[in-house]
Amino acid sequence: MDLEARCREMFRSHRVEGFGGTFHVPHPTAYPSLRSWDSGYHALTLQHSEPQIAQAELRTLYSANQREDGLVLHERPLPTAGEWVRDRVERFGPLFREDGSSWLIDPPVAAYAAARIAARVGLPARDLLESATRQLDAIWAERLPPDTNLPVILHPFESGTDASPLFDDVVDTHSSDEWCSEIATLTRSAVACQFEPARALRSGHAFVVEDPVFCGWFLLALEEAVRTWESFGEAAAATRMRIRADMIAEAILERLWWEEEEIFVGFDRRRDQPLRDVTAGGLLPAAARSLLDEGTAKRLVERYLRPSGSPLWGPKGISFNPVDPHAAPLDEALPWRGNVMLGATQYWGHLVLVCAQRAADARVALKQLEERIEAGGFCEFYDAVSGVGRGAGGAEGFTWPALVLEMRATDGA
Repeated sequence: MDLEARCREMFRSHRVEGFGGTFHVPHPTAYPSLRSWDSGYHALTLQHSEPQIAQAELRTLYSANQREDGLVLHERPLPTAGEWVRDRVERFGPLFREDGSSWLIDPPVAAYAAARIAARVGLPARDLLESATRQLDAIWAERLPPDTNLPVILHPFESGTDASPLFDDVVDTHSSDEWCSEIATLTRSAVACQFEPARALRSGHAFVVEDPVFCGWFLLALEEAVRTWESFGEAAAATRMRIRADMIAEAILERLWWEEEEIFVGFDRRRDQPLRDVTAGGLLPAAARSLLDEGTAKRLVERYLRPSGSPLWGPKGISFNPVDPHAAPLDEALPWRGNVMLGATQYWGHLVLVCAQRAADARVALKQLEERIEAGGFCEFYDAVSGVGRGAGGAEGFTWPALVLEMRATDGA
């Protein structure tokens, strides 16, 4: 069976009818919920081979997870996931509201995917672009503190890279037990602040962070929305998005660029200091056309995205952290550490390389992910040095490596 057929077969086994529509879970037992950034990845993956299903994924997400204020919830658990929800609350604190929906939000990958799909499909997908624009407007309205132009996340889970070294200056990761305890404390504190940035800063909430992953996806989604509104002939909407994209790009350069290491990092608003660590999370803003045109992002690409000799590029894939041949085996309890490569982060590197017009290096990234799937199946993550797959996956598979289909299509274009 060829790789595209294998991906499609996996998605069929992960497909769920629920919340009034159709969507896919990243893994049937490990993550039994409708999850925002996973659905964004699923839509990007499926838009080429099964475009109607990709659109249905986003319509279900926006119908079920978009609040009245426009923010899109991190996840909504399946009605059958009661035990899984109880376990997560016991470990990580009160993550869910009384109606079962999440307090958290995600990086707006779904908005990026919706704008991309609407650009390809045209006016029949205008509703997706409108939902994405509401999401981006809501992030601007609800997550920008009063004195800066960058949105903040108020919990490590809102980055998606929760246990990574990005947040080592804020969250203790010396052991999985200590990490879980700190995450639970942060959850309770953020809920007490109602996940409002101004209240969080006033009350001393310990996690108010400008995150390169969240801010990078926000900028990419804004840029895609600009182009798609322009293609629809909607000049006013495009202009509003463009002004915000320009402001976000300028703020990312001013606040998140680490000149010495030539990479984007986080910024701790509570302590008013950068969170300096080299990670693949710092690659994402470099895919923005505005930052590539400005020139800073090209310096990042030169330093970190060459297949040989780059700190983040291992022999089997792009590692989230600088490659260490002597690192301990990957820890499934803290999966964003060590020589960890994920389908999503391999896609991030490929996306940056495609946008930077580095076609040959992008093909290396594509081939490496194809090889990981061929050798170990659809795993939650892989070791970028040994290539060994770990985490959720197994016979059922984990959906992120299927982003290889989006990489193939983009590479071919």
